[in-house]
Amino acid sequence: MNERTPKVVIAGAGIGGLAAAVALRRAGIPVTVYERAAELSRAQAGHGLVLWHNAVLALRALGLGEEIAKIGYELSRHQFWTWYGPNLADWPLDEGAARTGAPVYSVSRPALHRMLLDAAGGDVVLGQPYAGHTEDDDGVTVRFGGGRTVRAGLLVGADGLRSGVRAALMPYEPPPVYAGFTAFQGVIATGLPSVRDHAFVSTWGRGRWFVYYRLTDGRVYWDGILGDRRVRRRSGVGGGRRQLLLDEFAGWPAPITDLIEATGEEGIVPAHIFHRPPVDRWSTGRVTLLGDAAHPMTFNLGQGAGQSIEDAVVLAQCLADGSGPAGYERRRADRVRRIANRSRANGEFTRWHSLPACLFRDAFMRLTFDRLVRHKTYQLTMRVDF
Repeated sequence: MNERTPKVVIAGAGIGGLAAAVALRRAGIPVTVYERAAELSRAQAGHGLVLWHNAVLALRALGLGEEIAKIGYELSRHQFWTWYGPNLADWPLDEGAARTGAPVYSVSRPALHRMLLDAAGGDVVLGQPYAGHTEDDDGVTVRFGGGRTVRAGLLVGADGLRSGVRAALMPYEPPPVYAGFTAFQGVIATGLPSVRDHAFVSTWGRGRWFVYYRLTDGRVYWDGILGDRRVRRRSGVGGGRRQLLLDEFAGWPAPITDLIEATGEEGIVPAHIFHRPPVDRWSTGRVTLLGDAAHPMTFNLGQGAGQSIEDAVVLAQCLADGSGPAGYERRRADRVRRIANRSRANGEFTRWHSLPACLFRDAFMRLTFDRLVRHKTYQLTMRVDF
């Protein structure tokens, strides 16, 4: 079946793809999103995420400031703790909010996805896996599963870490690299008094760490992250995911084991974390990439979703002003490369295992966080380019 199609086709209806659809529609550029999943519930996997100041500014640029304020839970501090008790650092996020004009929100990933889907309108076609494309001087012909072909002026690959569009552009690229840790994710409704309000809490240990924060609907999202050494050590041990985490985080500060205890086995979802080395180019004349398809990164700076939304804003600006995919890539490549590299380095730092190394890491955080770590992080992530 052949169809005429609007100017831009987006492969992938995740956060980045839908944000791009919203941005393009606001710029007056016709767009249709094609999603491989037959049901949207499969396209919005995951539980929670944090939208930092830059991500909130990007959503405001999409006209979604009021909407994100409704579904977001405002965080006023990011606290770092040790597994043996003492506090490492306390990051007052309201200072960054005053500096940037935007708060930090925790948000349910499905709620964010629904918000973007509503804003994107009806231009989302489900059950259409990308199957290839052909470029020519006048446009691009995109093939989808089931024999459908569509014609467009531009194809945007927003189809995630294992992007089919990226594979077509870079056929000899190695597969994604396991980052060395697995995140066990849970979300529960809880009234535990030890769960801190308006705080993003990170607790570091030896080869493992734990994070949690509240969501706006009264639930708490948590992540128990184990380095590969810890996972391999426990391979073959019975008891399931819940028992694994209870054993690994036994004796850690409250409410860590309480959160794990309160979550059923089926509610704990493991996610193996992968990344790719940053690349300098991800566009041709008629095809470009966005979000994880262009620059997958580990979650150690919490910037994956935020950088995807920034991509969407800048892509729409560049298509509107005539600089096109090349201009979009020029504006985005250096920023996302630096953030991806820093995020990967932070991941190495947090999964150190030996006791002397971890004690050194903790001392470094206590001594340098305010004047070095926090300053460098803001300098790297908060200066948006739109």
